[in-house]
Amino acid sequence: MKILIITDAWHPQVNGVVNTYNSILPFIEGEGHTYDVIHPYLQGFKRKILSFYPEIEYVINFSKIKEILKEKIDSNTFVHIATEGPLGFFARRYCIKKKLPFTTCFHSLFPEFIQKRWGIPSFFSYFYFRWFHRYSKIIFVPTKGIREHLIRKGFDESRIQIWTRGVNSELFSYFKRNFYTEDYALCVSRISKEKGLDDFCRLEHSKKIVVGDGPYLNKLKEKYPDVIFLGKKIGEELAQIYANAQVFVFPSKTDTFGIVLLEAISSGTPIAAYPQPGPLEVVENGINGYMSDNLQLALEEAIDCDRYDTYLSSGKWSWIQSAKQFIHAIEKVNKTL
Repeated sequence: MKILIITDAWHPQVNGVVNTYNSILPFIEGEGHTYDVIHPYLQGFKRKILSFYPEIEYVINFSKIKEILKEKIDSNTFVHIATEGPLGFFARRYCIKKKLPFTTCFHSLFPEFIQKRWGIPSFFSYFYFRWFHRYSKIIFVPTKGIREHLIRKGFDESRIQIWTRGVNSELFSYFKRNFYTEDYALCVSRISKEKGLDDFCRLEHSKKIVVGDGPYLNKLKEKYPDVIFLGKKIGEELAQIYANAQVFVFPSKTDTFGIVLLEAISSGTPIAAYPQPGPLEVVENGINGYMSDNLQLALEEAIDCDRYDTYLSSGKWSWIQSAKQFIHAIEKVNKTL
């Protein structure tokens, strides 16, 4: 079987969607299948920059989507639609028209983001999201909390399935800590307003570091001159920053999961967070971090967590296991057709 993934988010974008699929793809062939990815940066697609997300480009020549889908889908192909943007929209329409089964994934709380950003009640946005996922054989979600959330929003409970995330434990490792370093509170995030970064920047701590890039960066620099902004970091440099932090702060209330949570605990760095779906799946109060509606309290409690215990708690999260969950769910659907 060939698994065809259609996504509006891909390199050079840096986000959880890109990270997730990029991390599981190497394991698909190990399970005896092949894969292909349709994304905005394929040759032939014309793109336009999203005005309120300058780093994101979306496809505008919709006729080309149909042409590429025709070329890539055969009798041995199973379609997975990763995002609800233009590529996902037209892939969905094509699959329904051709009576092709497909699965989808709910990656982000966009209705809540839209409400926070523009004041449009999430009630209206959820009409679109329920419609988009209506004919999907499986709606993948990253946590139990998001599953329960979608059920409350009127999604079909029988089709929602949890697909967990993983971490590269060789790269993000407790054993990379330099014990002579100066302690600091760390936040790694896309720098956009909905990520709750103001809450992090207002915390009381002797040294606060933000890693990441995005449209809200210059505004944050102006508002919080006491905070250190390092910009985008990747690979070994990012791993060292994680491992040497005293505490990792996750201030977002709109992320469905947050792979950065796993990168932090794999580095032995405890987490301070709000009790939201992603942290609720990862954080064990007093073991590898602390959750509270008072983020300052969460930070102060998380600092006291044992770093080695924090590291040990990351053992159950792996990209191999995540990939197997994804592949086996699709295999099961494919066998019933």
